[in-house]
Amino acid sequence: MARTGRLGRTEAEFDREAAGYDRTATQTMPGYDELHQTLLWGIPFAPTRRFRVLELGVGTGTLAARLLARYPHAELVGVDLSRRMIALGRVKLRRYKERVRLVQGDLAEFPDDERYDAVVSSLAIHHLEDRDKWRLFRKVRSSLTPGGYFGDADDHLAEDPLFDSRFGQVAQELGAHGISQSLQKVWHEHEAFDHPCALSEELRRLERAGFAHVDVPWRFFGQAVVWAYR
Repeated sequence: MARTGRLGRTEAEFDREAAGYDRTATQTMPGYDELHQTLLWGIPFAPTRRFRVLELGVGTGTLAARLLARYPHAELVGVDLSRRMIALGRVKLRRYKERVRLVQGDLAEFPDDERYDAVVSSLAIHHLEDRDKWRLFRKVRSSLTPGGYFGDADDHLAEDPLFDSRFGQVAQELGAHGISQSLQKVWHEHEAFDHPCALSEELRRLERAGFAHVDVPWRFFGQAVVWAYR
């Protein structure tokens, strides 16, 4: 029987997406590279420092590869529900194998018997239902060392229905660039199991979880990067 995590989706569903995930992500998200870059800019440590990172929803290892290249002394633990995603990640990260450990599991149940200097997540937490997001934020905060960084790059609901409508119109206009159809296909497929929240609600919940400093350095339509520091 396929295993189901708190994401509300089975391992098999994520496995089916694994082979084409990198291609789909770059084709359907015009801000994909900027999203990752901004997430990494939030890490408050010099490249010469040794520190530990947890990535929630490591997927095929795209963000992890950029992080480990930028910070040659960082050590990373990556968690993902999909065996196939992890298998692809191991291939992508093989040059960093001495500094990376990939674990299959529900991102909401990450190993919290260790402490991390930074926790990052890209396009993963919106799969959780709201009550599990808020619980995760509290758990992340407790797992961070003093002054530690939590960076979350994710999809969010529009705060105003007018903007939700306008975002859809922009997707139609992108048809001139040949990506509108794939954008809408991905959006509609994910509506069945995604649980994005409003950005303002995420910020409020992070503050309630005990993060001392929270802000949004980057936003592109329904996506945003949140920096939170313990």
